[in-house]
Amino acid sequence: MNIDTLMSFISRTSEQVAALEAFVDDQRAVAGAVRARDWPTLEKSLERAASAAESVSAAEELRAKAWEAFIDETGLPVDSSVFRASLALPIEYRSTLNDAYRALRLTAMRARIENDALSGFVGSAAATLRETMEALFPERKGRIYGKTGRPHHAAPGAMILDTAL
Repeated sequence: MNIDTLMSFISRTSEQVAALEAFVDDQRAVAGAVRARDWPTLEKSLERAASAAESVSAAEELRAKAWEAFIDETGLPVDSSVFRASLALPIEYRSTLNDAYRALRLTAMRARIENDALSGFVGSAAATLRETMEALFPERKGRIYGKTGRPHHAAPGAMILDTAL
């Protein structure tokens, strides 16, 4: 068995972990900018987070290809789990594979938690703002139908909001 494909997979996994950690840091910067209502910083943070997300995607693609090469070399079925693949390895390499995969799973879980927290915060803030706007401008609430029976959108008038909102 050629250990190079295993080490390639572990290396690609480490690269993806690093990309996910950078993404989590950028997500935290986005959350901080939203909470501080620092819109210029938010825009920059969103650009960095989008770039980090692309890096994660590219790292995922490379890691998946490395996994396929490793599975092909070991002769295991394509749908083999990491645990099953580790059993096909010499004992001294099993923990290396399992540790790399565990680090990837933990980092991915952390990224999902950060993303869900940000989504929940922004969603509740948007819902509060929407409810406030509907209370202030009831004529813009819901769908308005014209004389022909077709939906008619309220005229978008200029609106100035106090920064307290």
